[in-house]
Amino acid sequence: MALFSRNPKATVTDLSEVRAELVALRSEVTKRANELSLVTASINTLEQRLTLFDQRLSATSAEMSNQLHELGNEIQALIDKQEDPASLAALEQLRINQTRIANEQARYEIAFRQDLAMLAEIIRENR
Repeated sequence: MALFSRNPKATVTDLSEVRAELVALRSEVTKRANELSLVTASINTLEQRLTLFDQRLSATSAEMSNQLHELGNEIQALIDKQEDPASLAALEQLRINQTRIANEQARYEIAFRQDLAMLAEIIRENR
């Protein structure tokens, strides 16, 4: 009758298997760490490009807005000087088109910024 149950001691073979498994695990961790570094570098590059693209978009959008505003002022100045009904109608149509273009630009900019924000969020989640 055994009063005390003892676990058998580890053998040299058991220790060799544990060492081999430990070496394999260390290798796998190193491999995964290297892959993670590459992914992180790619994400950082994409983030920098998105930032640069956003800055360009903002500059372009501001310039277009300024030009549309100046065009609107010039159209208004022409309307104020014109007396011919046909010219007034043509100028009013120009004003309507200028307003439509400005509104479309604003919608496109909003949609594009939403797309950029969504892409940036995807990049942040994958970090």
